[in-house]
Amino acid sequence: MALIATVHLVAVLNESNGAAPPAAAIGFALLTALGMLVGVWTVRRFEPWAVRHTAELIAFAAGLLVCGALLHLLPRAAHLVGAEIGLVWALVAFIVFYLVEAHFIPHVHARGESPLEEHPHDHDLQAVGPLVVVGLAIHSIVDGVSIGAGLTAGALIGSVTAMLVIAHKLPVGIAAMSALYHSGVPGQRAALVTTALAMVTPLAVLVSYFTFRGISAELLGILLSLAGGSFLYIGAADLLPEGQAHGRPTNTLMFLLGALVMVAIKFAAH
Repeated sequence: MALIATVHLVAVLNESNGAAPPAAAIGFALLTALGMLVGVWTVRRFEPWAVRHTAELIAFAAGLLVCGALLHLLPRAAHLVGAEIGLVWALVAFIVFYLVEAHFIPHVHARGESPLEEHPHDHDLQAVGPLVVVGLAIHSIVDGVSIGAGLTAGALIGSVTAMLVIAHKLPVGIAAMSALYHSGVPGQRAALVTTALAMVTPLAVLVSYFTFRGISAELLGILLSLAGGSFLYIGAADLLPEGQAHGRPTNTLMFLLGALVMVAIKFAAH
């Protein structure tokens, strides 16, 4: 988080220059991959610890995503495209994410409940593996496009968007490894698949960043609205219920801490 804060400070200082420089896009792209790879490594090396503390990480990420969407992405989108249009597109993203997860692809933020080696492979779960891969690929592309749009809109909003993505990549990496393993994928192969998926987001960041640099303010506002709606759904519907499943006070504090970070950035930007 210290590295993210340092990069964010640089972004704030360069906000007057409009779109973030290519170096920032490359740096954030690498950090998104690193966040998920840390999750993979954590499961492989410290899986019991990951099981005990994933809910806290998820709760913190939920606070970041919900408040980041409401305090940063959606207001910026409203500035570019208007409040009513911005909220309509945010609602579209929210509904689409709901329909996809409710009827087609399961979300991959679920907490582990016990060490992986304690779970025998269940044949009923074997079909989950491919769905997890497809879901993660789509999720990673959306994350990357969101960061690319944010960096195009400005260094500050881009750094905030990247922070939201990076913060939830760690628990996503942990959950993805667990889901693949329990669906019958061997541990080493699950790690390789998750590592490959970790590369999708940075690629999407770079492609979208260089693609969006010439688009209109209206289209950029719509993209930020879609990003805000997707982050709001992920934070409120996916992460928050997982982080608060057992209602531990620590989880509540972690959620509030994530929210406080977004509030502090909002005040610091003015």
